[in-house]
Amino acid sequence: MTREDYAAVPVFLADPDVPFWGFGEVFVVLATLFAAMAVSGNVAQAILGESAKIGYWAVVEEVAAYLLMLAAMKIIFFWQQKPLFRTLAWTKTAFFPQSLAAIGFAVFFLSVALQLILRTPEMQNTPFEKMLNSGLASRLVITVFGITLGPAIEELLFRGFLQPVLVSTAGVLPGILITAATFGFMHLAQNSWQWQTGVIITLVGFAFGMIRHVTGSTQASTIAHVAYNTLPFLLTSFQAGHPNSK
Repeated sequence: MTREDYAAVPVFLADPDVPFWGFGEVFVVLATLFAAMAVSGNVAQAILGESAKIGYWAVVEEVAAYLLMLAAMKIIFFWQQKPLFRTLAWTKTAFFPQSLAAIGFAVFFLSVALQLILRTPEMQNTPFEKMLNSGLASRLVITVFGITLGPAIEELLFRGFLQPVLVSTAGVLPGILITAATFGFMHLAQNSWQWQTGVIITLVGFAFGMIRHVTGSTQASTIAHVAYNTLPFLLTSFQAGHPNSK
């Protein structure tokens, strides 16, 4: 859509979500994701041995697990005769993509400020850094995944699938916050279980959740998420490849 097309579309707040699925379906999907991650990791370890720990293979394992998770969602939605992506609010928004991206960049800089306020220690050799340091191919694959497919899948799972259930059950702000806390918790392992990082990612997830709620679109929250991820992924990837980096 051109800027004129967006300007022609009236901006309005989205109606509250009324999902046909509930906690039973959420449990099935999350169980499928965790089981798929375990299976893909074990299969990769059996076939590749120590090479399975290389960054780009870790991304392949993660993508395989996400695809199985989406397949589980597809089966649930097919059973209810609902389209997968449209049901997860993967729809166009009247809000300008540039504005959504600007919000994502702003959230990133606010998260940097919050790191300083919380005195977040600089951790060395986190699981994420180890993957980045496993070669140029790994850095490229992880960076591309981190600013494209990764944010899209996370928004479909957290803001498209989980958040509507929690909002309809607990209310708007509690539902978005619980979703964001789950989002933050699931990112802790790759950051060595650092509590400051968990708090920051939770608040970042809350911002994405508000975007999703206001616009009614996971495309909108994905645009902000991609913008948020772009700078840290590019900077971290560059530092990992720098000859003076540790």
